[in-house]
Amino acid sequence: MAGKQLTADCELFDSIDRVPPELWEAARGAEPSVFTSPAFLRAVEGGLPSHSRVYHAVVSDDGRPVACASLCAMTIDLLLLAGADAHRSVGWGRRLFPGLGMVRVLFCGLPVSAGQGHLGFAAGADRARAVARLDGLLRVLARRERARVVVYKEFGAADAPHLDRLLDRGYFRAESPATYELTHPFPDFAAYCAGLKSHYRNDVRRSQRKFDRVGCRVAHLVEPGDLLRAYTPEVHRLYEAVVAKSEVKLEVLPVGFFHKLVEQFPGRLSLTTVYQEDRIVAFNWGLAAPPAYHFLFCGIDYALNGEADLYFNLMYHQLDHALRSGAQVVRFGQTADAFKTRVGCVGRPLHFYARAPGAVLSWVLRRFGGALFPPRPVLPPNDVFKASPTGPPVKLKA
Repeated sequence: MAGKQLTADCELFDSIDRVPPELWEAARGAEPSVFTSPAFLRAVEGGLPSHSRVYHAVVSDDGRPVACASLCAMTIDLLLLAGADAHRSVGWGRRLFPGLGMVRVLFCGLPVSAGQGHLGFAAGADRARAVARLDGLLRVLARRERARVVVYKEFGAADAPHLDRLLDRGYFRAESPATYELTHPFPDFAAYCAGLKSHYRNDVRRSQRKFDRVGCRVAHLVEPGDLLRAYTPEVHRLYEAVVAKSEVKLEVLPVGFFHKLVEQFPGRLSLTTVYQEDRIVAFNWGLAAPPAYHFLFCGIDYALNGEADLYFNLMYHQLDHALRSGAQVVRFGQTADAFKTRVGCVGRPLHFYARAPGAVLSWVLRRFGGALFPPRPVLPPNDVFKASPTGPPVKLKA
């Protein structure tokens, strides 16, 4: 499919490489994001889970591109988007009906949980009008994909003025896990620590001592060849362990996705690795998108985590790498809310919009949506920084 006109104002493509580059760039020109870039989308397509299908849509108005979106059709456990209480409530039903909650879903978004949406707009576009036209396409595509639920995922407060129009089209809105970012720029982690109040700096030192006692060492890998050699299926299982412990498990990305990221972002993608002797026991992927730096996915050997504070120290070393790259904003992503606020991050609430075309499931979502998808409050930021950074720096050991 080189580009199919499913509705009068929307064209659908089954690969980003089949979208004319100038068309895609114009459609996302107002606020181009690395997560709507052709490079990122190629990585998703090339490392796609086998049960998923990705599309890319361009919305036009009077022949001019006004918006673009990446879409994904996949069969998921809908309760993965719900809270822990919903899981416990339907546990008895799962024992009787193991397939309870498994539905085909059409997402405006991709099967990559990085706290970012995959909807872009052209400069000067009427965004509410563009969303209405895009939703017309999603309704047609949902029927073709036999999707029982349509979801627009990972949108912030700035998106509400145009996306809340979906509420008039049969959708309800619920909260996703918040995303957290550090907006205090420092040249490196030593300067960051010098700017912390003593209580928080002592927390860092305590974790570092645990790390040193276990005998761990750190390496930052940037060269594509080094990344591909280091990221083996065995190392990938550390990522799978993290996903298994997550409250929200929308997808488990295959090792091929990360290899495709390496191919598409040479020099911008990094892997911060923690070794014990010659074995990688923790890692974190990071992506430079100046002036921002994005923490992507991590892996942890939980057998060693408590003894060495692996997760905390991994984040400290990744932060050092991000700051040294010149990042003005470090986006830590979702989950681990308490730790991220203690680092100095500010939380940003995210929402998703969902609609069920069928009458029965539509009634269930309208009637019980509030219970199935409870509020996810954003933790308030901690007052971690001094008025002016002074005091002894805390150095990271390589």
